[in-house]
Amino acid sequence: MDPRFDVALYTRAEVALQLGLPATTLGDWMRSGALEARSGGRGEPTITFAGLVETHMLRYLRRTGLSLHAIGEAAVALRSRAGRRYPLAWSGLAHDGRDLLVEIAAEGREAGWERIRDSQGGFPGVLRRGSAAIGWSDDGYAGTLRLVIYHDIDVIVDPERANGRPLVDDVPVEDVIDEVRTGATYREIAAKFNLEDFEVEALVRPHIRPPAFRKSRPADAQTEVLL
Repeated sequence: MDPRFDVALYTRAEVALQLGLPATTLGDWMRSGALEARSGGRGEPTITFAGLVETHMLRYLRRTGLSLHAIGEAAVALRSRAGRRYPLAWSGLAHDGRDLLVEIAAEGREAGWERIRDSQGGFPGVLRRGSAAIGWSDDGYAGTLRLVIYHDIDVIVDPERANGRPLVDDVPVEDVIDEVRTGATYREIAAKFNLEDFEVEALVRPHIRPPAFRKSRPADAQTEVLL
């Protein structure tokens, strides 16, 4: 059993939070066929580490301008035609700004790139590889993922450490957030976990929900709320 592919570690809500996605967007992506999805009850872990990486890559590719249709078409083709599990979590992909391409040398053929949707080759131009946030294993699949919603600090997800929970070195991010919820100061939390004050702030920032703006609401009532 490979913990990257065979163990469901995350709920949809956790993946949406870790990647900074609206839950509705993640739901749309799951239904599109672009992501390899598992079934499960509401609130149950249904997404593997490889599924988390695929979702990160889909977010990255959408931001580079690729359409959801083009990504989904390529992912479905790789699963059905090449039998490749979690293709968006594989290092043999690149894109040209419009379509996903496959490194055909990785498939045991002469080196080159081929457009996945129609198997057309001959793409010597500018090709962009995957996200720098992914740490690749020797088998060409993702082994770790740096969560890009955290700035000024490296938060890493590794399915072989802490059951795939986000970590800063050996400190679980959720432990830091729990301390904040108890009312501890950033300085106290930093001392407890051997962090800097700014690192605690960087960990907390993505979990802060800005208050809704209301004209009649007094300014002192606009407090930040931890998600």
